[in-house]
Amino acid sequence: MAGIKQTTHQKPSLAGDTNAQRLTASRPVDAVSQLCAVGAQLDAIQKERGLRLVERIDMVGAADWQGAELASELQARFLANGKETGSDHQARVWEAVSSYLARVESVYIFLVRLFQTYSRGWAEVGDRLPLVIARALRATAQRMKWMRMRYRPIDADAWETLSRLWSYVEDKELARARVMVYDERSTLQREFTKPLMFAMSAVDSLPPAEIDMAYRLISHLAGRFEVHRHAAAGCFFVMDIDQWTEPDRYRPGSIVRLGSRFFGPADAVADIETISAELAAGTICSADIGLKGVTDLELIIDVLAHLERHWSATRRVRREQRRPIFSPVSVVLGYAPTMARIKANYAADAGNAVKPERWAVANESEAGYGALVPTKRGKKLHVGQFVGVQPARSRVWAVGIIRRLLAQDSAQYYVGIELLGRGVQLVDLSKRSGREMSGTALLLPSHIGDSLAQAELNLLLPRGAFLPDEPLEMSVYDTTYSITPLMVLEAGDGFEIGRFRINDRAA
Repeated sequence: MAGIKQTTHQKPSLAGDTNAQRLTASRPVDAVSQLCAVGAQLDAIQKERGLRLVERIDMVGAADWQGAELASELQARFLANGKETGSDHQARVWEAVSSYLARVESVYIFLVRLFQTYSRGWAEVGDRLPLVIARALRATAQRMKWMRMRYRPIDADAWETLSRLWSYVEDKELARARVMVYDERSTLQREFTKPLMFAMSAVDSLPPAEIDMAYRLISHLAGRFEVHRHAAAGCFFVMDIDQWTEPDRYRPGSIVRLGSRFFGPADAVADIETISAELAAGTICSADIGLKGVTDLELIIDVLAHLERHWSATRRVRREQRRPIFSPVSVVLGYAPTMARIKANYAADAGNAVKPERWAVANESEAGYGALVPTKRGKKLHVGQFVGVQPARSRVWAVGIIRRLLAQDSAQYYVGIELLGRGVQLVDLSKRSGREMSGTALLLPSHIGDSLAQAELNLLLPRGAFLPDEPLEMSVYDTTYSITPLMVLEAGDGFEIGRFRINDRAA
């Protein structure tokens, strides 16, 4: 872009800046309280009278650096306890970071508006305008990520912010202006397309740590994303920056308005395949793709595959059609409590088994349920959580996994449950050597039709119970079978599914 200079912004110092020193004179020790104090400081800068625009930018930049470091520290804590998203501490962290990001977004938008209205000193900061816009776009994207980490819908004002900023960027021909956003080189087009691609990535089916991983991978791949005024190859999605609409998949024949902007992954899909292969081969590491500190390469490849599926040229089609149904079900959360409940059913004595919750089912398919739960309950759930489900007026239990969470409004969450098996059967397992008991498991009947022809079956076991070199004997329906472990099909929150070969009936 002719005439656009590369805009850099080194980490500012507060030394000698009396305004900044006055506003940061006292800070509490607790990181949450510190972040709230930085947010209050940003509010004060926004309200301060008599400052030149360049002074405001410097003060906001200094505060933002400190706030970014605190937010990063709190995010690490939040993700480390991702399965406890409903705890008071997690809620406090989430509220603090979300509120801070909203304030950062607000103050940078305020600075852009001051420049647009020729505020005092506006002519001194022209070269720094791209950085201010980039920081505003980044704050909006991060706020969207935090909404999703609590499975909340993205606020409508986020689309307004992105639309207004991009309209201004296009008008001033700044799309390819190069900036240093914190410690990362970027362009305004990258900062605009990142939150759009994040929105099209169906992250409500990922746990919080994987949502953050997806966000970081999107940041790494963003240089490949494209945005155009007209439909183009590799741009499968569309939004209207005049009407501030939420982005959606473009369907040929849809109405195209003047404000329509087409965007998509373009060559990033090919990059995903290359990255996955290189990770598997060990020729690159997680740090090379923006995931420094992540050691689970298999999980990274899974998240990459998730992005590739949802960025494809065609929309994914459900394997099973969901049918509307309004019926209560009994639900037990967690592998161990579910096993205790099912055992109590066999003994016809609930004893100390956990009392089931009552959920309202909204739809059903052969593959699972869609249920509605009150917000207070929904906040304590997480994607990947194991559940036991018993339909109304039935003694039969099913087991499944929470695959999707979304807060529909202030009153309730939508919970998508994938069933691992209906009518599960309790079985006893013992080691062949000495035949000492090694515990109980659940036979998954949904796999029996496929397994019997191959003399194989699938068992639901406690996490870590599958031993690849340990032949077992399984007792079910008053019959004992010799079985040999083959592989772990899936491992999750306290459980794993093992595949076994049926050898014969034990003597």
